[in-house]
Amino acid sequence: MESNQTNQDNRPLRILASHPDTGTLRLIRDSISNLLNIDVDTSPSSEYAFELAVKRHYSLFLFGIDMPNLNGQLLYDMLFTIYPKIHPEVSSFPGVVFIGNENESIKSDEIRKDARVKDFIIRPLSIDRIVRVVKNSIQVDES
Repeated sequence: MESNQTNQDNRPLRILASHPDTGTLRLIRDSISNLLNIDVDTSPSSEYAFELAVKRHYSLFLFGIDMPNLNGQLLYDMLFTIYPKIHPEVSSFPGVVFIGNENESIKSDEIRKDARVKDFIIRPLSIDRIVRVVKNSIQVDES
């Protein structure tokens, strides 16, 4: 499925989501691709998500804050460091939405201070919240 949405570089919008819970990833992928017509790549592995981000351009990242082996913040910081070198044709670095559990809500205030962080959403997720956060994070055409 090709996304009908494009960004300021006239590239199709694409989102990368990484979270250890595959049910969460399925809800994210289905909500965004069906309701916003944006392609979504998903991975329960933060290491594989890193590889995907190296291979292709994304408009937005959705990362679990507490991932095994490589947490969401570290993954995002690593991508921020290398992204301009591997995607020099892209004019801006994608923002991130972190996904956390209720016990991580204390971290959310500190994390949101970073201008690159578009939002911090707490599980359980709903379709409405996912769609609203994505619409608020990237330019989505209402067609």
